[in-house]
Amino acid sequence: MKCQNNKATGFKQNGAALIFLVSILALAVTAYALHSLTGNEYKAERELITAKALVDAKSALLGWSVLQNSPGRLPCPEDLTVLGTASEGQAQSACTSPSPVIGRLPWRTLGLGDIRDGNGDKLWYVISSGFRTSPINSNTVAQLTLDGVPNSAVAIIFSVGTPLLAQTRPSPTASPASVTQYLEGSNNDGDNTFVSHGVIGSYNDRLISVRHSDLFSIVTNRVLRMIKGDSTQGLVSFYTAQAKYPYADDVPPDGVADSTVLLGTPSYQAGANSLFFNASDKTTLLSNGWFPLTNYAVTAIQQSVTLTLNGKTLTIP
Repeated sequence: MKCQNNKATGFKQNGAALIFLVSILALAVTAYALHSLTGNEYKAERELITAKALVDAKSALLGWSVLQNSPGRLPCPEDLTVLGTASEGQAQSACTSPSPVIGRLPWRTLGLGDIRDGNGDKLWYVISSGFRTSPINSNTVAQLTLDGVPNSAVAIIFSVGTPLLAQTRPSPTASPASVTQYLEGSNNDGDNTFVSHGVIGSYNDRLISVRHSDLFSIVTNRVLRMIKGDSTQGLVSFYTAQAKYPYADDVPPDGVADSTVLLGTPSYQAGANSLFFNASDKTTLLSNGWFPLTNYAVTAIQQSVTLTLNGKTLTIP
C-alpha cells in the first residue's frame, strides 16, 4: 500500500509539472500574440497618421493656391536657409529650376503646424513646371507623370518612410541630404516620372497627388465669383448702376462689350457698356488669360447672365 501511495504521489507530481509546463507555454504563446497584435496596431496607427498628414497637406496646398493673386500658383519647397529660426517652414521665394522642383513641404507658408508623418518625418513635395508664374489657367498642362499616366499631377506630396538600404539621413532639425536619401526608385531621379508603389524592401514612399482637376475645380469657382463681382465691381456692380447686364464681347474678343451680341466672353474694359474691375482683380483675370476661356451669355432683355467655365456654370442673378 505504501508503494502504491508513492506511485500515486509521483503521478500527481508529474501531472502538476505537465500542467505547469503547458501553462508556461500558453503564457508564452499569448505574450507573443499580444506582442504581434500590438505591433500591428502600432503600424496601423502610424499609417493612419501618415494618411491624415498627406490629406491635410493637400487641402492646405489647394487652399493656399486658390487665394493667390494668380490662383493656381503653387509655392516653392521649404527654404532650408532658415532652419532653426522663427521662419522655419516658409517657402523659398523663387524656384524655377531644376524642373521639376522638389524639396520639403513649406508647412509654415501653407498655414500648417510642423506637420509630420507617422514616423515623425517631415513631408516632401514636388511641383510641375508652369505653376509658378503667370499665365496660369485651366489650359496650363500638368507635367508630372504618376504610375505611367502622363500629365496626371500638378504636384505630389510624399511621406518618405524609414531609411532603406544605404540611405542615411541627418537629424530632423538638420538640412536634408540628397533626395536619394529620402525617396526611392523613379521618385528620386530628377525627372518628371513618379510612382506610388515599388518592390517591398526597396520602396516605402507614401504619396498623395494633386491632380489638375483638383486644383482647377476650386480655382474655377473663384474666377466665376470674381467676374460676378460685388457692389464695387463686376456684373453685380454693373447691374446696380445700369439696371441691366452688358452685352457680350464678340469673337475675337477685345475686352469691349458689343451692342446686341448675346453670346461671347465677358467684357472688361471700363466704359459705359463694359464691366468695371478693380486693378487687382482685372490684373489677375487678364494676365492669366481667364476672360477668353469664360463663356458669357446674356438674355435679350439683359436681365440675366450665365457664365460657363471648365464645365461649371454660374447664373446671375
